Amino acid sequence: MIWRKIVESALVSIGGQGSLGEIYKAVEAIQTGRSSALPRSWQAIVRRELEHNSSDSQSYQGRFDLFYSVEGIGSGVWGLRSAETGTPVALDIGEPEPQFARIETYRILRDTEMARRVKKLHNNTCQICGNSLKLQGSKTYAEAHHVKPLGSPHYGPDVASNIITLCPTHHVLCDYGAIALDSAALRSVNGHAVSQHYIDYHNTVIVNSCR
Repeated sequence: MIWRKIVESALVSIGGQGSLGEIYKAVEAIQTGRSSALPRSWQAIVRRELEHNSSDSQSYQGRFDLFYSVEGIGSGVWGLRSAETGTPVALDIGEPEPQFARIETYRILRDTEMARRVKKLHNNTCQICGNSLKLQGSKTYAEAHHVKPLGSPHYGPDVASNIITLCPTHHVLCDYGAIALDSAALRSVNGHAVSQHYIDYHNTVIVNSCR
């Protein structure tokens, strides 16, 4: 058996991203009914294949860059690079600006690679209200909010612990410091934890500066 292929198939079967526990269950499901039984050390083999085939890992073998780590090596949440999808693009993107019109930028939506991974982990569901916008077909939409903003003068980091998934309404409210955040009230999923340090920054710096 080619373990790299088995792990790849397991990730595909769970939607392209999941915790180690979910990956283990998917591997077991794939191997059920096959003539070859799982070896005693099969879970260690799965972890080895993830790390050997991910450029995020120091153990990367330099051949197949198939997997990524959502929060960094050791977090236990892995994804399949080929299953990554971009955020749906609005229909008015690319339209020419009207002549002589004054354009002001008042908000910036930053859709980084890490932001997309966190949104996928939460299935595009707002961590405050639990809503997910339904688009055409089976597509859903949410926005990633950097709790400590990336830009000047805050210079927050683009890491999973500084990102929450929000609906557009709650994203605007957080951007403008109109609401405080409570880490205990945020909806959570296995493999993603928001740092209290960044929550405190939002509540003390962002909220207070907007009053």
